[in-house]
Amino acid sequence: MWRVTSLILGTLLLLICGSSAHAQGCATILTPHFSVYTSVSRDGKNIYTSVTMQGYASIGSSAGCNMSVATHHVGAENVLNGAAHWSYSTNGCPSCYFSVTNNEQIVGTPGVNYPFTADGVAICSIVGQFFGSSVNGGSLPGCVAPATESTVATKIDSDEPSVTDFTQSFGDTAGDSFDGSNVTESSATGGGVPKDTCYYSGSPYGPGNIVNGSTWTVAANEVAGQHNKWGYDHVGNVPGAVTWYRVNAPAHGHPLPCGFAVYQTMKIHCSSGALVPYTPPLGNLLTGTIELHDVINCRNDMSNNACQTINY
Repeated sequence: MWRVTSLILGTLLLLICGSSAHAQGCATILTPHFSVYTSVSRDGKNIYTSVTMQGYASIGSSAGCNMSVATHHVGAENVLNGAAHWSYSTNGCPSCYFSVTNNEQIVGTPGVNYPFTADGVAICSIVGQFFGSSVNGGSLPGCVAPATESTVATKIDSDEPSVTDFTQSFGDTAGDSFDGSNVTESSATGGGVPKDTCYYSGSPYGPGNIVNGSTWTVAANEVAGQHNKWGYDHVGNVPGAVTWYRVNAPAHGHPLPCGFAVYQTMKIHCSSGALVPYTPPLGNLLTGTIELHDVINCRNDMSNNACQTINY
């Protein structure tokens, strides 16, 4: 009994070895034409990575290898922050063109970098994996803040005709979309000294030395639907203050022109709850100047400055 069993096991081992040798021979007639492609996009809060494996194999002739019964498929691996995810195509003929894409995303956290790597494989039902390629996607920063912001004096405010409505546009070298993100202003603490040369003790209007602390949603609010834009940022003295100070500021030792200068820090909201400043430490300089027959409102930001003179 034991002798018969040993003979059967030996025969099975011989068949397995013979099959392996046959498969290796098949591999020599496969010429892969595959590529692995990666892409990264961000929206200021989330990081999106994509890995695509695509291509085909040329099949050579071999008398001892019947590839007509074989099938192939390809796989794409997306490894974002150490979490590996595979996607596979359906099976097809050995010389068919294959393509599969694996998409992943992660919520970015300020100050954290996320490693990204990718792999692509081609697999034959007879020989197993016969092609593999890896891509190092680098380290991706979490919660991207805009690198540039430019300001345009859009119009005179419809409710307060001595105030200018400014519109701001975001940008960075990666072409990120910040639509839907919130931005908030605060008074800067980077060394700029706010002042109001119109204000005097007893004035019914307080000194213009702080910002309001407003929050805007990019591509929403008054600039709804405008990609990577936010607004309006209202800058200037209200009509009542303009009228009051033209008469009363000179009478209290504050000659015209007079006005305020305040420094503004802008921060973008990350999905983690953190607020990340994107303006220089000094902040944006906002000014509102009252002259005898007009007012001049300016917003100086990280990329440019814009002013509007209003006959008011």
